[in-house]
Amino acid sequence: SVEELDPSFVVDGVARGTGSLARHAVGGIADSASLLTETFSKNMAVLTLDRRYAQRRDRGTSLRSAGRGTATFVDGVESGVVKLIRGVSEGVTGVVKAPMRGAEKRGVEGFAKGVGKGLLGLLVKPMIGLSDAATDVMIGVKGSVEGAAGSSASDRGLHGNQIRPRRAFYGRDHAMREYRLADATAASIAMRTRLAGEPYLSHCDMGNSVALLSVKRLLVLGSEGEERLVVKFKQIRDVEVRQVPKFEGP
Repeated sequence: SVEELDPSFVVDGVARGTGSLARHAVGGIADSASLLTETFSKNMAVLTLDRRYAQRRDRGTSLRSAGRGTATFVDGVESGVVKLIRGVSEGVTGVVKAPMRGAEKRGVEGFAKGVGKGLLGLLVKPMIGLSDAATDVMIGVKGSVEGAAGSSASDRGLHGNQIRPRRAFYGRDHAMREYRLADATAASIAMRTRLAGEPYLSHCDMGNSVALLSVKRLLVLGSEGEERLVVKFKQIRDVEVRQVPKFEGP
C-alpha cells in the first residue's frame, strides 16, 4: 500500500490473512478431533476381545491414509456411513459367530465365552463404527477446508501429509516413552501386517530384513516387505545370544 499508494492492498491482505487463519483453525480442530476419535476406536477394538475383528479393522484402508488432504466432506460422510453400517453389522453377526467359533474350539465352555464375547461386541462394535464415521467426517472437513484455500500444489503436499509417523506405544500396557522415529515407523508397518491389532513391543533392523515384535509373535519382513517368517513366542524353547564381532575393513 505504501509503495503503490493504494489502500486496497491493506484490505486485500487483511481479508486473505483472516481467511487463512479461519481455515487453518477449523482444519486444526478437525484434525485433532479425528485423531482423538481414531485413538478411541483403536482402544475400543481391543476391548472387544476379538483379535480377528481388530486385525480386519487395522488392515482396512482408512480415509486418512488413502487420501488425507485430498478427501472432501462428501467423501468423509460416504466413508463414515459405510463404516457405521459395517460396525453395526459386525456387532450383530458376532453374536452368532462368536459362540459357534468358541464351541468348535472348547465345547460348552467355549460356547459360553463366545456368547459373552458376542454380546460385548454387539455393544462395542457399533460404537467403534460410529467413532470411525466421526473420524472420516472430520478428515473430510479438514480436506475440504484445505482444498478451499487454493494454495499451490507444494503447499498442499506439505500440509496434507503427516510429517512423521505416529508415536509408538509399547507392550500390553501401551507404555509411553520418548519419541523414536525408528520405533514409530516399525509400529506403523506392523499395523499393515498380520501383527495388526497386537500391541507393539520392539523391532530389529537386520540390514536387508527387519524383525517386528509384538507381545505375542515375531515377524520377519524382507527388503520388499514380504513376510518371511512368523514365530509365536510360546513356541520358542530358549534363545541363544551371541556377540557378533565388529567388521573392520582394510
